[in-house]
Amino acid sequence: MKNFEIICPCCEALIVVDRLTGEVLLHKAKEKKSGQSLEAMVSGLETQKSEMAKRFDKEMESQKNRSRILEEKFKEAMERAEKSDKPVVNPMDLD
Repeated sequence: MKNFEIICPCCEALIVVDRLTGEVLLHKAKEKKSGQSLEAMVSGLETQKSEMAKRFDKEMESQKNRSRILEEKFKEAMERAEKSDKPVVNPMDLD
């Protein structure tokens, strides 16, 4: 009878389990590669930093336009409410 060899889905470690007893016989963690140089990691961080700055600027622009758009939608809703003949129902009156 052969033991079970399982690859952990989270950490990708190799786990060997005894078929009869269910005991973990071996746990071997996945080897991590640290082949990147310091310069490559710094350039990667600079790239991430510039991308985050672009996203931030884009969100700031959308927030500036957001208040104007919300104000226009509010005015349109107020105009529709004034034109409507339907009486307003107070939720407190429903009890």
